[in-house]
Amino acid sequence: MERKRVLALIDGFNYYHKLTLYQKNQNVCVKWLDYMSLLKSAIKSHLRTEDFDIEVIFFTAIATHRSIESQARHRLYLKALKTSGVKVILGEFKEKYIYPCKDCKQKHFDEKILKHEEKHTDVNVAITLLEKAMTDSFDRAYLLSEDNDYVPVVKRVKELYPNKEIIICPPPQKNYCVHSLLTASKEPDFYRFRWNQIKHFQFPDEYEGLNNPWIVKD
Repeated sequence: MERKRVLALIDGFNYYHKLTLYQKNQNVCVKWLDYMSLLKSAIKSHLRTEDFDIEVIFFTAIATHRSIESQARHRLYLKALKTSGVKVILGEFKEKYIYPCKDCKQKHFDEKILKHEEKHTDVNVAITLLEKAMTDSFDRAYLLSEDNDYVPVVKRVKELYPNKEIIICPPPQKNYCVHSLLTASKEPDFYRFRWNQIKHFQFPDEYEGLNNPWIVKD
């Protein structure tokens, strides 16, 4: 049997917000997550073999509107991911003004609110998935997201390359519906990580000269 080629695409913020909430509620570090080790272990179990090659790509954007400390933590984490063998593709944040709703606490009803939106990540993920399929770079892809915006690209890749497997991997919460993504992927099921897996596959607090910026102290 030929060695299986595996691609893993991670929608960084789609996972990050769930990790942040869990860490806050459970007081245990999960944001210093070693995706490479986590995926190798999970895919080994899922495929029931160690005979595979893996490429892991992490998609995110630096929130330049946030504090210098927050940006520094994010950049440090990206260094840890790159050191572990993960490729990082960056988008960006854009400013957006919106008008408040009737319940918003603005002084004037016509006062605009400045918001920041992450841009390009979903497009970067979609382009990468399609490009990797077109160049026959994988046999099975794991898409780490529960964002239904990916339905069109997953559906199109399956139409063009029906032998390519695409496994949907939503964050380890129970209240997300991935039915549309499953329908697009034409796979019978998805893979959801468990929190025990997430907690177990953290980088060491000191990893290759990089110190965990989110360490939880007793």
